Amino acid sequence: MKYAQFAAVVFVLYFLGYLLSGTITPALVDVREENNGMVVIVKYKGASYTINLDEVRDNDLPETVTIENPTEIPTSGGEGQVRLKKGDVVTLLNRKNDSLIVEKADSNGKGKISPKDTDLFQQLVKKIYEREAGDAVATTTSPAPVPTPAPAPTTTPTPVAKIDPVPAPAPEPMPVVEPTPAPAPAPAADAKLGDDEIIALMKESIAGGAVKEFTSDQVKGWKTNGEETIDGTEYQTGLAAYEAATIFGVRPVQAKALIKDGKIVRWVYAKSGMEIQ
Repeated sequence: MKYAQFAAVVFVLYFLGYLLSGTITPALVDVREENNGMVVIVKYKGASYTINLDEVRDNDLPETVTIENPTEIPTSGGEGQVRLKKGDVVTLLNRKNDSLIVEKADSNGKGKISPKDTDLFQQLVKKIYEREAGDAVATTTSPAPVPTPAPAPTTTPTPVAKIDPVPAPAPEPMPVVEPTPAPAPAPAADAKLGDDEIIALMKESIAGGAVKEFTSDQVKGWKTNGEETIDGTEYQTGLAAYEAATIFGVRPVQAKALIKDGKIVRWVYAKSGMEIQ
């Protein structure tokens, strides 16, 4: 009897689960349908990004896009077609489902095209990459060209009559005085560096092997970052954006240089503040 009651309870629970599964499952499982035309994987500077255009906000869209694959849009009046060739720049008016609504004003064209026929995804990824890299811009400085002086005008010297010089009396010998060596100047406390000096200092530090985490070849950009107070000490700071392999693939990482008295005290990760070895 006991086993029969137990079996009956199991049967009732199974039956209720079968009936309610249609209403419970949607609450527990996030079912998403992705349109393959709107989701692409884009590689940029060694990093890979998955872009879902449905998740991109309107204010993140660029004002213009460049045509990558030739296509056509109708004229504004609908009486003909406007050919868009590779390299044409069109105004991005809106997006609808898996299409972009663009306009080419100089040809009176307006219509829908596929985002894959444009550089839209490349523009979006470039913005993401630069945001992750802290907008560090590769800085290269070269000395300003020295202007070549104009040649002096050629003149014919006027002959001068030769006069025998009168010998001057021999000077009396001067007493020899040993110079007193000047003391070496003490380093200025809390010396402030200019932007170019900070970038040069960071490049020299990494090239000299200050850290093992990355090398100069991995750095994609250098940038000064103002002053920052850490644990009561004020530092000048600079950023070096380099590429590193992460669990999300290759991504730009920001390394921050803490500079005190004209020297780099240590390198830290910009986000966590942990020291880089």
